[in-house]
Amino acid sequence: MARKLFISGLGMTLVAAAALGVSLASASSGAGARVWGAPAAMVHYGHAAHLAAASGDPTTIVVLTRHERETDVDNPPTGFSQGDEAAITSALFNTGGERVGHIDAQGVFTAVFSSTQVARGQFTFTATLARGQITATGVGTFSASATGFTAAVTGGTGAYRNTDGQVRVIFTGPHSTRFVYSLSD
Repeated sequence: MARKLFISGLGMTLVAAAALGVSLASASSGAGARVWGAPAAMVHYGHAAHLAAASGDPTTIVVLTRHERETDVDNPPTGFSQGDEAAITSALFNTGGERVGHIDAQGVFTAVFSSTQVARGQFTFTATLARGQITATGVGTFSASATGFTAAVTGGTGAYRNTDGQVRVIFTGPHSTRFVYSLSD
């Protein structure tokens, strides 16, 4: 009798562990390569020749991510669809490779066109730098030819408290992004 109870308990434990594993997998990026929540096939990476920014311009800030950490949430219906969410974080580096801050981003996919492999997502993200934070929001269109999107700078703190402008978000690799901020006071 004790052996039957042990085996029954072990079976229930395995079922619970499998259910937990399925639940965690649906809330992670393990369901295939993703770039800011979109399937990697919907992203074309920008090339260095197209990423140049005005050097020496004090209103331009260029920062890069490496090894972004991302969590994707597959909301119903199952599979990449409208309402799916992504959360991204990474250290930020200047073009010389020095760490200068970090970025936090959150987005939700507002439209997914499976037949044409195109999707749109609404993203809000904040770059935290030594002199303050810069927050931006915008809609990114993801497709096999899109290398990124442009978002509006909506505000900031510290040295950036009166700042507005725009930021070009350029996907440079599966877990790396370049941000070119064009700011005005």
